[in-house]
Amino acid sequence: MKRIEREKVIRNAYRSTILLLTVCCIFLGFVLVIHETAREYEVKVLERELEAKGVVQNKEGLYTGVQLFLPEKIYVASGVTLELYNSQISSLGMRIDDYHVKWTCAVGKNMQRKFSVTGTEELIGSYPLIFTIFDDNGTQVAKTSTELKIVPSVEESFSLLTLGDSLSCETATYERLNELTDGHIIYMGTRGAGGSLMEARRGFSAADYLSSTGYTQDEPVEEVHPFYNEETGSFDWGYYKETTGFDPDAVEIFLGTNGLDTDPVENGRNIVKIVKNIHEQDPGVPVYLVHTLYPANQDGIGSWSNKDGYALYGDRYKYEEDRKVFNLMIYLEENLKDEEQLYFVPAGICHDSANNFDTESEPVNPHSDRTVEVPNNAVHPGTAGYRQIADCLYSVICGTKSEWE
Repeated sequence: MKRIEREKVIRNAYRSTILLLTVCCIFLGFVLVIHETAREYEVKVLERELEAKGVVQNKEGLYTGVQLFLPEKIYVASGVTLELYNSQISSLGMRIDDYHVKWTCAVGKNMQRKFSVTGTEELIGSYPLIFTIFDDNGTQVAKTSTELKIVPSVEESFSLLTLGDSLSCETATYERLNELTDGHIIYMGTRGAGGSLMEARRGFSAADYLSSTGYTQDEPVEEVHPFYNEETGSFDWGYYKETTGFDPDAVEIFLGTNGLDTDPVENGRNIVKIVKNIHEQDPGVPVYLVHTLYPANQDGIGSWSNKDGYALYGDRYKYEEDRKVFNLMIYLEENLKDEEQLYFVPAGICHDSANNFDTESEPVNPHSDRTVEVPNNAVHPGTAGYRQIADCLYSVICGTKSEWE
């Protein structure tokens, strides 16, 4: 009897031990699942933080703080010199001077701060163009490439309507386009003067064109811009064409400066809405979307003021302003990459923001006879800048006009 009771006790102890071990295993498994979930969450949080700081994961799985942007194609028209500026192609901005840059191409010039190429009849064709960044150890940090296409000039006449902000108001752009086309472009719009008609409004953002915004900065004053249809309560390309009688062969959209933010979504989404509306109502019309410009240097940003002396960009700094432009380029290219009859104009990377802003001489300090040249505007370049924009737009038109329906 005692033996039976002893065996019973042993069996119960064994079962209890097995049960306890099972519970422990389940508990440990549960703890491991929670730990792994927490670790994955921490990794995602870290990735978001890194991304917010401009740190991205490359194809090899290594994290790098450098993002690069080049469009799929770079067009250069015969007779035009186009330049691509190193600091405006990467997320580094001016910090790219701390690295070593190489442009690789069968044509053009691999220079210290830029790539420069002049289109000629003899060079018409396509060339691989590679942009590479190295550190001081000669290690490759980042690399991207594009197709450089040198194309013939356009000879036939066409009409163009420009929808934009103050960067589209300057007549130097249209004068340069007239030089390049021998006056073959017919400009359309309710604003402008003489042959330089357009739909450009100072201070306007894409959001303004999507709403019932009035305009008072120039004559004629408008209670609401002509793209707004009160019946639909929105931007309406068909309504604009019907009420104005304009039916252009091509449309240029040059927006983005007003509304710039480090988060490009709101501004970019509004620009996308305008493009989509035009193509919904007019699928065959080619749209040329011009990337907005990088601002002047910090002296230009910091000293830009209104007529009363109040700072216009008092709390802004060069690197952040550059990132705003860079982020918007990336957003638009990604969200409109499948849009037919849409052509990007890479003016943002082809405009010499280091040298194209008009300057004024100022003493290096209040009591010194020495002077320094300081940009007198942070956003609007001088004549040379507008002519570079025209060269870029013209080159893209020359390279794509054969695709118009």
